[in-house]
Amino acid sequence: MKIQWLLGAALCAATLGAAAQTAQESVTIPAPRLQIVVPAHTYQISRWDFADLPGIYELANGQTLRLRHNGFAMFAQLDDESQHRVVATGPSSFVALDRQLQVRIELREDGTYGGEVLIATPARMAATDQPQEVIRLALR
Repeated sequence: MKIQWLLGAALCAATLGAAAQTAQESVTIPAPRLQIVVPAHTYQISRWDFADLPGIYELANGQTLRLRHNGFAMFAQLDDESQHRVVATGPSSFVALDRQLQVRIELREDGTYGGEVLIATPARMAATDQPQEVIRLALR
């Protein structure tokens, strides 16, 4: 009986030791890869629904985002860079047809706004398998 008890205790100790070793191992979890995707079907937004959205928005990194509508198409522009034609993917979300920009705006009842902008930038390292890097910025 004592032998069975000793064998059981040794087995438990070995299991706990293996668990302790596993807990000390380092595991790397990669960050999710952000992508800008133009959907197959876009959201139909009227000029009147879009009327509250055009304007200039300040981004968390100090850049500005300008949204405008020329009567036929919607455009987004960062600072003084070239403008991008955008299509609606929801009532207040847009994606550039050239996949360089994605915008989601939250207009609040108190007149403030929030949301986020995804911007495609050149990859930082030539060894990466991605042709571009997508960064996420908050609207503030």
